[in-house]
Amino acid sequence: MIAYRFGLDKTGAIRGKPLTTARQLVGDRGARQRYEEAASAALSRCFPLRVTPAFGAILGESPIYLRFVNTKPTAAYQINSNVTIFAPPVRH
Repeated sequence: MIAYRFGLDKTGAIRGKPLTTARQLVGDRGARQRYEEAASAALSRCFPLRVTPAFGAILGESPIYLRFVNTKPTAAYQINSNVTIFAPPVRH
């Protein structure tokens, strides 16, 4: 699992560099590094988001907390701006 905190500007782009707020990676050093690089690359590919001008106007009000998790999905309450993305299951 790796977690980030960041904000978005009115165009849907990430403001500054995302802050890594948690990191619990398993495996050898190379596997941990690849997982972290893949999470960072996902942020680069997915942002900026397409946003309407009205939605863009409110984006700067709250930080976004995003976790990339490589475990079986579990039920979770999304009470605030936390978002969890689970890795797809490995098919053999």
